[in-house]
Amino acid sequence: MKSLSRLTCVLILSVIPGFADFVLYQGTLADDGDIALLHFSLTGTQLVTIESWGYGGGSAPTQPSPTLIASGGFAPNLVLFDATGTEVASDSGGHCGITAQDPVTGNCDDPYLQESLTPGDYTLAVAEWDSAPNGFLADGFTGTPGFSCAEFGLSGDFCDVTTALGTVRNGNYAVSIESTLAATPEPSAFGLMAGLILIMPFCRRCFH
Repeated sequence: MKSLSRLTCVLILSVIPGFADFVLYQGTLADDGDIALLHFSLTGTQLVTIESWGYGGGSAPTQPSPTLIASGGFAPNLVLFDATGTEVASDSGGHCGITAQDPVTGNCDDPYLQESLTPGDYTLAVAEWDSAPNGFLADGFTGTPGFSCAEFGLSGDFCDVTTALGTVRNGNYAVSIESTLAATPEPSAFGLMAGLILIMPFCRRCFH
């Protein structure tokens, strides 16, 4: 069993109502049994969209300018855990039309998750495809170094287990986390003033 992560990132998402917060994380796994952990906290119930970009590549909508991401990374498995270490959701790709199609394999193996999440702390695990959690987050994942290439009788890391020949990939990943807090629009100052002007004649009648 592979122990969890040499890489830990912390993200606190505190969103102004009606606006979105978009954060992109990029890194490289040491081997195909490694796990990257991304931690984030939500201050309110939010619609959270998690998208991988490292397999098929693409242009992530970061500000002030987009970030171009090269294709060629491993096929990821994304697993989301809550503060207790319980799995909330997971995905391992297959979203052609939403995520990019890799120019070499023709596959759309970047995961995509969209969940309405309540306030609290969350951990997103980024693993190689076929590396699955053993239960709770603290129990680790099944992948061990070299397992993806060994499935094809090959040596090395990051062989693509979604292709027939185990296409060689690299350890790069790119994952974005976007959160949106929906809120009922509050009356504007102009609207309140206009309403006050409209009711003033009636108010004068009430006081005479």
